[in-house]
Amino acid sequence: MALKQLKNNKAPGDDGITKELLRGGGQILLVLQNFFNSVILEGTTLESWQRSVVVLFFKKGDSTLFENYRPITLLSHVYELFLRVITNHLECRLDDFQPPKQAGFWIGFCFGVCIETPPCSSDSRKTAQNQSNCREA
Repeated sequence: MALKQLKNNKAPGDDGITKELLRGGGQILLVLQNFFNSVILEGTTLESWQRSVVVLFFKKGDSTLFENYRPITLLSHVYELFLRVITNHLECRLDDFQPPKQAGFWIGFCFGVCIETPPCSSDSRKTAQNQSNCREA
């Protein structure tokens, strides 16, 4: 799931690994899974994950003025994948602890359900997921 969430056609970071290479799958995914587990268990990351490449892109106007450029930060795609895996895991766990009155912050939950079904209950969450006219938060 995390691999599908990464955007295509993005420049690689310092390590030169592209997202397309990661999406190729195969043995690399098993290696990454073991690596990610060791990062979590040992609490240490690669030095390359602490570096980024900043590239300035010209927007418009006078090219001699610094304010007419916008910075783009290139990070390791392996690091971005790791962050996406952690984020997905935390989002799933945190949703379990979010009070029903915080309905507006649930992904796929329609705020209107809470208004229409007072008081909010865990059943209203299931109802909201079935409503197609609700915007995601």
